[in-house]
Amino acid sequence: MDGNLEKRIRRHILSKTYRFLGVVQPAFRETTKREMREEGFKVVGEVEGGIEFEGGLEEGWRANLVLRTLSRVYCRIASFRAGAREELYRKARGIPWELWIYPKVPLRVESSAHASRIHHEGVMRSTLLEAIHDRWKDREVWVPATFEEDVDEAREDPTQRILVLSEGHRCTISLDMSGEGLYRRGYRTIPGEAPIREDIAAALLLELGWKGKGILCDPMTGAGTFSIEAAQIGLRIPPGWSRRFQFQNWPSFRTPRWTFIKRQALLNDSKMFQNTEKLNENRLGIEKPFCFASDWETSAVEAARANSRSAGVETCILFEQKDFFTLNGEYIVSRIKNPGERYLVLNPPYGKRLEADRKYPIRLWEHIRKSFPRWKILLLLPVSIDLSSLSTEKGRRILFRHGGLRVQALLFETD
Repeated sequence: MDGNLEKRIRRHILSKTYRFLGVVQPAFRETTKREMREEGFKVVGEVEGGIEFEGGLEEGWRANLVLRTLSRVYCRIASFRAGAREELYRKARGIPWELWIYPKVPLRVESSAHASRIHHEGVMRSTLLEAIHDRWKDREVWVPATFEEDVDEAREDPTQRILVLSEGHRCTISLDMSGEGLYRRGYRTIPGEAPIREDIAAALLLELGWKGKGILCDPMTGAGTFSIEAAQIGLRIPPGWSRRFQFQNWPSFRTPRWTFIKRQALLNDSKMFQNTEKLNENRLGIEKPFCFASDWETSAVEAARANSRSAGVETCILFEQKDFFTLNGEYIVSRIKNPGERYLVLNPPYGKRLEADRKYPIRLWEHIRKSFPRWKILLLLPVSIDLSSLSTEKGRRILFRHGGLRVQALLFETD
């Protein structure tokens, strides 16, 4: 990179304060705000899409790395009045796009208009692309012949998502920092059947009160997501440790600073990682597990074990092939000798047993109360399941969407 470009990036990009949007489902916004504050982020507001926070550009990097409950992070790079297409073009062309995006990266513009004079979203997209193209030409930057029309999903350069929002006379332009959704941690080598998303699993664990102390039992483990997320929370392993992000393809990205941020994320939270390069090689120094994961299917246990190995937390989880109805709290405690509170997470297969056996939820409930007394419980069920016959009045219920389904999470403690 030439010296002049480096100076311009430092002056116009790295030295400024930005407003970021952390995308999260409405059900988990309070969870995310608590997590952000615990991690030292400056929360400044709540909008329809999620939670807003402020800081330098590196705060956006760090958010992608350490926040478990977000699905995506956007950086708001410009906000201005634009009551007509011509004004949008002129002001968008004034943005230093050559400092934000390399022209070789394919672009995908997403637009949204609310009570805007520029009411046609297709016009907004084409206008923004034209402004970017002309800005690059003005700066004598090489410009590709096409933009989003010919995006090839198989190409090596990841697509840069740009979001343009026009509300009233105000236009806001944001860049996606994440690339793939943040729930794609990078450890799930074997997906399993209809696994729960990692960001949702983490949010539910935090709502349950899990901080890595005590015993966590995951007896319908499937792909192992709950156990792996619980283990990473317990070890304070950053959720984005093993993956790449879109901002790493920006001209403003600095590898030495990113390496420092990653090391600080570990050193601030844990003293056990003497060599951060070995994090995913299962050299954590953990002598005994604090999570118990089981499933009645051999293939599920094998998948969960493989995924935990990829995540670097295999030694923290004891895997067994067991049916939930053969387990009880005493057995789990005898296998996981760990002091502290006890947590039970149940994510039954929605489509199989629940459809074939309408009494299955009642059997679950009765077994939980009989076999796991004084445990903290997280039970996931589709909203279609009638809970009137279950005594859940002492607990909480969280409604959210997952895989197109409306799901209810019941959180309570057994007597």
